[in-house]
Order: sequence, then structure tokens, then C-alpha cells
Amino acid sequence: MSNHPQMPTEQADTPKADRPALPPAVAVWRRLVLSHSPEIRPALRVGFGLAIPGAALILLGHVDLMVYAVFGSVVGMYGRSPHRMQRLKDQVLAGAMMLCAGVSGIVIAPWGPEGWALLAGGIFWACASSLTADRYGLKPGGSFFPVFAFGALACLPVGQSPSTAGLAAFVLTALFCIVLGQTARFGTATRGFPGHDPVSWPDALRRAACYASVVLLAGALAIGLQLEHLQWVMAGSVVPLAAGNARGRLSRGAHRVAGTVAGLVVLLGIYYLQLPELALGLVIIALMFPTEGYMTRNYGLALSFFTPLIMLMLELADPSVNADVLWERAAGNLLGVLAGILGALLFDRRPR
Repeated sequence: MSNHPQMPTEQADTPKADRPALPPAVAVWRRLVLSHSPEIRPALRVGFGLAIPGAALILLGHVDLMVYAVFGSVVGMYGRSPHRMQRLKDQVLAGAMMLCAGVSGIVIAPWGPEGWALLAGGIFWACASSLTADRYGLKPGGSFFPVFAFGALACLPVGQSPSTAGLAAFVLTALFCIVLGQTARFGTATRGFPGHDPVSWPDALRRAACYASVVLLAGALAIGLQLEHLQWVMAGSVVPLAAGNARGRLSRGAHRVAGTVAGLVVLLGIYYLQLPELALGLVIIALMFPTEGYMTRNYGLALSFFTPLIMLMLELADPSVNADVLWERAAGNLLGVLAGILGALLFDRRPR
């Protein structure tokens, strides 16, 4: 066989042609995806944790039970660990915490708790969830979700007996989110995971006492002013305490206020469309994706999606809700935030 000399290819002698420029819309979308890559997978997981049970409720004609599914899907927010076994431990523990708080609210809902009775329950769950989150390093920290789940579900109009259908939707959605958390793969999306940093027992007890004092202060102010919707005041009051110092608490409180106001504007836009009940259920599902996507990136922006989500889900559960009630809930939420900032300055001067 004769050896033929290897001729240089034309491609090796000529420079590579420049890639065609992407259309502006595609380029913007690509930059958006790349900048949000750490949050996309957790947001999709949490979003589908509500989308699949929520779609089932819509198909079954039970859009009014969406509020229970939303609180059950919150369990998915506690599964950001890149380690599958740690993620399972976090979500099982968070699921137990959320289920205990939510189920207690569902059970007492027929009695229509209000005033000091409702406040006592809020104080208990603020302390219990604060201790659990601190001792086991759960993320997101704080007591907001358990306190809000207890108060919101306890104040739903359910008649003479607890809502067994709502209880089933709540429990099954939470369990589904735990299973979904084990099937998810994070990969590079786990960069920036804050990790677990359990708090010592003395500090955890001190912080639990601070949560109790802040919720008591906010609730007493609301009761003294004869404000309705105490559950919103309690939930708003624990938000600033999740930050570690006075500046952080002021910032978190400001984010809460700005996010709530922006969320009300979004809500007004949704109301302007006069969507049917089925479409509102789909809007609630869609709002969960950006809520989780921005929860760690920009808390205020996340609340601009979360506020209309919770307002709409509670409206579907209680058709008697009108615009005045929604504004009263928002006002109670803002009062709680202000009371939380004041209470943190009074009862928790030691930075974390």
C-alpha cells in the first residue's frame, strides 16, 4: 500500500465563521436563565409540588381546597440541601412541623377561635417551630410558615366539623412534596446552599422566648385596637426575626412591606381580569414558581408573588371575602411587621 500524503483540510486553514447573533428575545431569555440557574430547579420542584396536587383538585372540582394544598406544598421549600439524605431528613422534619401546626388549626376551625385563644395557639407554634428550625438548622428558618398555616386554617369557615377533604389535601400534598424532593437532582444548582448551622439550646430557647414575646406584643396590639384577622398580624410579626441583626430586621421588614404592597397591585390586576374560579386556581399554581424562585434571591420580589397567591387561595376557600376584607388582612400583616421590628429591638438585642 502506498502512503498518500495527508493534505491539509480547508477547514484548518480558514478561520471559523462567526456564530449568527441570537434574536434579542432569545438572548434576553438566555441571560435570564443563566442568572437564575441556582434557583430554577428548586423553584420547579416546589412549583410542581403544588401544580400536580392543585391540578388534581381542579379536575375534581374542589378549587376551594387549594388553600390546604398550598400550605402542604410549603414542605418542598425546606428541601434545598444538595445531599439527598439530608434533604429527606429536612423535609420529613419540616413536614412534621407543618402538619402538626396545620392539622391543629384544621381541628379547631369549627370552634371559630379568635382573640386571646387564637393568640395562645400562635404563640405556642411560634415557639415550637422556632426551636425546631434552630436546633436542626432548617432553611428557611423562623416561624412564619407554621404560624401562618395554623392561623389561616384555624380561621376558615368550615361549619360544625373539621374539613376532612381539606385535611386529606393538606397531608397528601405534604407527603407528595417529600417524595418529589427525593426524585429531584440539583447538580450545579446547589451552589450557594447555606448549609446547616444548628443553634445551641440556650440560644434556641432565648430566640423562642423572643418569638413568643413578639407575637404576644403584636397580638395584644391587634386585640386592643379591635382589629380583625389576627392570624395575619401574628404571621407578619415573626417575619423580621428571621434576620440576624437590627439592620437585617429593618431590611427584611421593609422587604415585607414593599412586597405586600406590590403584591396587592398584582392582585388588583388579577381582579380586573374577572377570571373564573378555575382560572384563579391556575393562577395560584403559576404564582408558586416565582415565589420560590425569588425567595432566597430577593425576598421583597418573592412576596409580590406570594401575597396575591395567599389572598386568592383564601378567597377561594371563603367566597364571602370582599375587597374590604382583603385590605384589612393586608393592614393586619403590615401592623404585625411593625410590631415584629419593635419587639425584636426590645426583646432580642443580641445579634446572631
